[in-house]
Amino acid sequence: MKIKCLFYKIGIFLLTTTSVYSSEFDIKTFGTIGGVYNDNHNYIYRKDIFQKDGSSGNLSFKTDTLIGLQTSLTISEKFSLLLQGIVNNDYNDEVKPKIDWGYLKYDSGENIIFKVGRIRTPYYKNSDNLNVGYSNLMIRESVEVYGQVPFSSYNGIEAIYSNIIDRYFYTLQANYGKEELTVPIHSLNQKATVEVDDLYALNLTFGTTALQARFTYLNADITASSLSLEQLFGGLRAFGLGDLADRYEFKDTASEYMGIGLFLDYNNIIFSTECGHRKIPSFFANVHGYYATLGYSFDEFIPFITYAKSKMDVVTYKANTGVAALDALLQAQNLAQSSKTVGAKYYINENFDIKFQYEHVIPKGDYGSYHLSSGQKPQELNAFSFALDFIF
Repeated sequence: MKIKCLFYKIGIFLLTTTSVYSSEFDIKTFGTIGGVYNDNHNYIYRKDIFQKDGSSGNLSFKTDTLIGLQTSLTISEKFSLLLQGIVNNDYNDEVKPKIDWGYLKYDSGENIIFKVGRIRTPYYKNSDNLNVGYSNLMIRESVEVYGQVPFSSYNGIEAIYSNIIDRYFYTLQANYGKEELTVPIHSLNQKATVEVDDLYALNLTFGTTALQARFTYLNADITASSLSLEQLFGGLRAFGLGDLADRYEFKDTASEYMGIGLFLDYNNIIFSTECGHRKIPSFFANVHGYYATLGYSFDEFIPFITYAKSKMDVVTYKANTGVAALDALLQAQNLAQSSKTVGAKYYINENFDIKFQYEHVIPKGDYGSYHLSSGQKPQELNAFSFALDFIF
């Protein structure tokens, strides 16, 4: 179902219900004014792959700066409509608004919640508030985990069941839907259209207010297409290399993501760790990664350190298929790197915070790192960042 059609039907629902129930409307604004300086001009430091520009030997305000709007309309005791949009720099190096998520929500008032519309994928602990900087400790989440899957929302449905056993809570989420998006391949200066079909996911969160654990599994059939990809794999078949094309073509590929996380907030000690494993048998190679963050809260001031690492299941930068164009495509998939981050967050008041952090990134292998902008040998980079977050 197309998202425009979905919101049209939601709108019809609203028109037929608001006449019966009194409605309440709430609006919130949030945003980040942030700058980052990356000292290596051979790399472009981005928040994620959906940005064209970032810091490359200069100070950039495009990486983290954004403004967002979150609205909620209470239709009745059980029904509400929620919508979040943001404005930031995109992969065309343009500042444009987009719908981050928006859905119709049914809350039974007991243990069950249903959502239909554009919904956040539940990969990570901070999936729901990825763009709300005030809600997060770091200026940006560790790309070694949060950068593995190139989409964060989908069009479909979600069911949530929550309950409490003694002093322990648990929440089970089930998701189903589809998505279509454009994914840049920066190291090749190309874009691919990605279609995600039959996406389903399960997420289990349980624990106490001090200690929580998460388990996530996602499966989907994914196709990546572009003119250059069609020419490449069509050419392989034309020259009798069908086996090679079948092995690496990204077409209706059964793909998986599995993740686990552990989170502690006890006696001013803050600790979080997440591990993720992406399995996509195609040129979009398999990768796994993790991060661990340790912080200490002095009320308004929270210093922290983070170590993160990503590794390819199969070394892609040594690709030698005998086809130069395919080798270049495989080499561009090397996301292996490690990073060390030191930073601090200071709550100015209930509406503002300010953050500083230093990140040292070490690519692993030729063409490695999430931030590589051209086919260079691996080089270390240092990123210095600051941000002012606000929420009203």
